[in-house]
Amino acid sequence: MQILSWQLRDRLAFLLLVSCAGLAVMVLVAPWLVIGQPVLVFSGLLLAAVMLLGRKSLRRPPISLFLAVIAAVLALPFVVVYRAFGEVDMISFLFHAKAGITGVSPWMLRDEILISLCALISIILISYLLSSWPKLRHLPLLTAALLVLSNPFVVFQAKLLLQPVPDVDLAATVVTPQIAENPLPPDIVYIYLEGLDRRFLDPDIAPETAKVLRTLEAQGLSFTDVRQVAGTGWSIAGMVASQCGVPLLPRGYLKREVTESVADRFLPGVTCLGDLLGGQGYRQTFVMGAEAQFAGTVAFYLTHRYQKAIAQKDMTAIFPPEELAKASVVWFSDDQMVYDVARMEFADALADNRPFLLTIATIGPHGVPNYLSRQCSSDGQAVHTKDVIEAARCLTGMTEQLVADMQDSHRRSGRPNELRFILQSDHLNHGHQALPDDPKLALNLLILVGGRERDVSVARTGTMLDVFPTVLDWLGFPVSGGKAGLGVSLLSPDAGDTLIETWDMPVLDRIVMTNMPMFEKLWEGSH
Repeated sequence: MQILSWQLRDRLAFLLLVSCAGLAVMVLVAPWLVIGQPVLVFSGLLLAAVMLLGRKSLRRPPISLFLAVIAAVLALPFVVVYRAFGEVDMISFLFHAKAGITGVSPWMLRDEILISLCALISIILISYLLSSWPKLRHLPLLTAALLVLSNPFVVFQAKLLLQPVPDVDLAATVVTPQIAENPLPPDIVYIYLEGLDRRFLDPDIAPETAKVLRTLEAQGLSFTDVRQVAGTGWSIAGMVASQCGVPLLPRGYLKREVTESVADRFLPGVTCLGDLLGGQGYRQTFVMGAEAQFAGTVAFYLTHRYQKAIAQKDMTAIFPPEELAKASVVWFSDDQMVYDVARMEFADALADNRPFLLTIATIGPHGVPNYLSRQCSSDGQAVHTKDVIEAARCLTGMTEQLVADMQDSHRRSGRPNELRFILQSDHLNHGHQALPDDPKLALNLLILVGGRERDVSVARTGTMLDVFPTVLDWLGFPVSGGKAGLGVSLLSPDAGDTLIETWDMPVLDRIVMTNMPMFEKLWEGSH
């Protein structure tokens, strides 16, 4: 190092720091960028620059540097989410900030957390080191300002305040549905196929999964243009939209009052599928492999007249410890165990004279990460995987078998009721790296099996909000005017336009996100 002049050292240090800054910025804005050993890469570049700078790197940090540190800390959770999911769904973020993610370990996103930390720490240190150049002395302050202005929460609030929104009172258009008695109500199995959107129907993307889904479509009625509007893009939100016809949005964005409570009373101000079928004497059960408290999911179903909910802890009383251990993946039981429980509940329901609704939530092809059930892993242990295509293949194979088994059992039971299946994605898949982003392909799955239709598709444009009245219509419980919640039945041509047929998606998203009076109404009584 002695043979290098101070001027040359400064130039080399400057180049190293700029290169490191460029790499750090790429980490923040390009979620597809993966760096092996990020700690070694970033620390190596910074250490080399410090050695070249010598004493110039040992200065008293300016106050503005501490502002940059605060801004980086506030940005960290959003950077992690962006790298993991390819986007920051602020509605989902704010909801989970209040409702919680009980049972979910941050360790699941350890790679994203590590590389995000390395990038943000590097940006802070680089701004400090480069500020030793007189022309760059205000760089820490500029860095703090850029981190604040690019923070997704700030951008989100700015859009709400600055972008034009049509004067539409959604609260006044929410329809509380009423249904007539069906003399022979069908038995219903409602399966939420985690993240299994219509991109998996492309044989070039997922050939085995596409084959199974096409087989299921051939048995019934499918909808090919169900889009994802704001407030419906995560699991519980997709369930609320499809069973209640409303989006699940936080209350009071600026005050960050997400919900009054999700512990006991979940969205009590709206009438949902469970409320309507409960009034028709249905036996209603919900099964999932996650913890009961996760995102208030069980609270939602119990609030809306489901009599029974089975979650992860409940399974300890059903299965031996060895089987539970094999089925356990970090914070939940695998889909194979969930389907085993569903089979038990289905058998019990067949012995009951009441019509029944059995709702099942899966987890496999979540997107980030994904999970393989025991029967799909090499060693019989449920595991997480980055391969969303394999996770989808695993889930659809088990689902096809479940549907066939239940159809056979129902036939042999001699029950007079029809058996109907609702198979749908709860939201679009989060696997942004493995799946195309084309909005023409990124559409929600909805397949209805068991009615008169065979291999029929409906191309009418709708959203998850329209699933609720559509399902009621198909089940033989048509609602007055073909409307329920904010949805319009896609099977009722005379019911009027759907919201997405009236407004394009960006405008509709803004309309939904700014109609706070409606959500005050929906959450009324949740204390």
